[in-house]
Amino acid sequence: MKINFHSLSSFFVVFLLLSQQVKAQQMPPASVNVEKAQMKLLAPVAWVSGSVVSRNNSQIAAEVNGRLVDLAELGELVEQGQVIAKIDDTRLKIQRREASANVENAISRLSYLESEVNRKSALAKRNLSAKTDLDETVSDRDVAKGDLAAARARLAQVEQQLADSQVKAPFSGIVAQRLSSQGEMVNSGTPIIRLVETANLEASVYAPLTAYQFLTRSQTLNVESALGKATVPIKTLVPIADSRSHLMEVRLDMSSINWPVGLSIKAGVASGEQREVLAVPRDALVLRREGTSIFKVNEQSLAEQIQVELGIGAGAWIQVIGKVEAGDKIIIRGAERLRSGQPVLIKPDNRNLISGAATD
Repeated sequence: MKINFHSLSSFFVVFLLLSQQVKAQQMPPASVNVEKAQMKLLAPVAWVSGSVVSRNNSQIAAEVNGRLVDLAELGELVEQGQVIAKIDDTRLKIQRREASANVENAISRLSYLESEVNRKSALAKRNLSAKTDLDETVSDRDVAKGDLAAARARLAQVEQQLADSQVKAPFSGIVAQRLSSQGEMVNSGTPIIRLVETANLEASVYAPLTAYQFLTRSQTLNVESALGKATVPIKTLVPIADSRSHLMEVRLDMSSINWPVGLSIKAGVASGEQREVLAVPRDALVLRREGTSIFKVNEQSLAEQIQVELGIGAGAWIQVIGKVEAGDKIIIRGAERLRSGQPVLIKPDNRNLISGAATD
C-alpha cells in the first residue's frame, strides 16, 4: 500500500488552520477601534529635515570704546528699546563739557566779529576805514561761522556717543549668549550680546529641486518633531541650489507653534502627482516577520487578517494593495495581539481602548 505523503501533509495544514480558527473564535472578544478604507487623493511624500530658526538672531555690538559696566542676564527676556548693556561714559561726559565750551567760545567769537563787521561797514561808508580792513574782518567772521558749525558737529558727535554708550535692544527677544563680560574693555564693533527674537519663528527645511513644481501649488506642509506634529503655512521658497546638494530652502511660518529655536524637525514634501488610491490609516498596519498585513472586521464581527502591499503614503494615510475594498471596516487600534477569526467588539472611542480586553 502506497501512502501519498503530499496529500497527507496538505490534510494536516488544513486541519491546523481550522484548529487555529476554532481556537480564535473561542477566545473572548477583543476591543478594537475601526476606520473605513477610503478612496483618497494621495501624492508620494518625501520627508526632509530642517530646524526651527528665528528671523532675527543677531550679535549686538558695542558702538563706542570703553569699559563694560552692565550687561543683561543670560536668558533674560527683553523688549525692543530696552537697555541691555552699558559702557562707562565718564570720558564721554568730559568730552561733552569740552565740546560745549568750544561751542560757547565759537558763538562768542562769531558775535564779536559780527559786530566788528557792522562797525567797519559803517566806517567804510564814511571813508573812515580802509576797505581791505573790512574785507579781512568779513573773512574772519566767515571763518568763525565755520568754526561754530564744526564745534556744534563735534558736540553732536559726543552726544551721539553718549547715547550709544547705552546699548538698546533693536527687537524684542531673549538674551541667548553673553559674548563679553562685565568689566571688560570693548571697542566699537565688539560683539557683546547675542539676541534671538522669539515672536516670529520660522522653520528652515531643504527640499529637492524636483519638488519645486509641487511646492508652488501647496500652501501648507505637515511637520513633525520630538514635541509633536503640526500643519504650518509655507512662507518663502528659495528655488536656488548648489551643484552638489541640489536642495533648495523652504521657509515655513512657525509663529503659531510654541517650539524652541534650534529644534530639529521633518517636513513632508510632495515628490509626485496626486493619484486616487485605496487608503487606510497607518495605524492599521501590522508589521510582522511574514510581511505587512491589516485586520478587517467581517459581517460576523470576526477579525480577518489580510496581507497587503504598501503604496503611496501621505500623512496619516497610506495606500494598500490587496483584498480590501472601500468601505471595509479596518482595525486601527487593538490589532497587535489579534488572531485571524477572533471575535471583536468595536468601540467608538479610541481613548478608552485597552487592547485585548473588553471595555465599557
